[in-house]
Amino acid sequence: MSYWTHIQGSIRVSVNGRTQAEVEYVLKTVLDHLPRITGSEGDADVHVIQCSGWDTCSCMHNEFGERSNNLKHSWWMDPGPGDLEVQHNYILVVHADLRDRFFAQTHWELMKWLCRLSKRVRVEEILLRLSAYDQTLLITDERPYESMYERKNNWTDYLYWERDPQSWWPLKLVDKYFNDEYVKEEMARRKQWEDENDT
Repeated sequence: MSYWTHIQGSIRVSVNGRTQAEVEYVLKTVLDHLPRITGSEGDADVHVIQCSGWDTCSCMHNEFGERSNNLKHSWWMDPGPGDLEVQHNYILVVHADLRDRFFAQTHWELMKWLCRLSKRVRVEEILLRLSAYDQTLLITDERPYESMYERKNNWTDYLYWERDPQSWWPLKLVDKYFNDEYVKEEMARRKQWEDENDT
């Protein structure tokens, strides 16, 4: 006889990013690096749904800190280049029918997964149901997970490119295409450091 545990529910998260493509990249990278919630016939599935429209964090500049004529115009603005419409909110739908797993094992893996997620993106709302043959647990209070979010030195901060302090453009892009003495000196210093510390 097999033991089964089941997870159903959803989590609304808010993800940092300067453009929609960047927000999607950050969320996908976070999800790809979370621990597994396992079963002998397959792991838990997480389906990502972007909330409709855009949120109030839309900005007037692209990821390079520049205004662009390609940006959409918002109805509430005066004529002009408009806003870069970005939606930072996503719904994560979690579903799992996990074979050969006891309730305590799945509970531990789910908590590890959820805590790691909460450190990297902001958990806004949560409704999860974990069940087994003789036990059920509802997780509906997002407050403990909201407080886990790392505002400073977040793991996701390292996913963004390093900016040239003069232009906001990626440092390596400026080094490749522009004749900037400061950047050339900085890149040479980094290469020397890497060569000295290469093990």
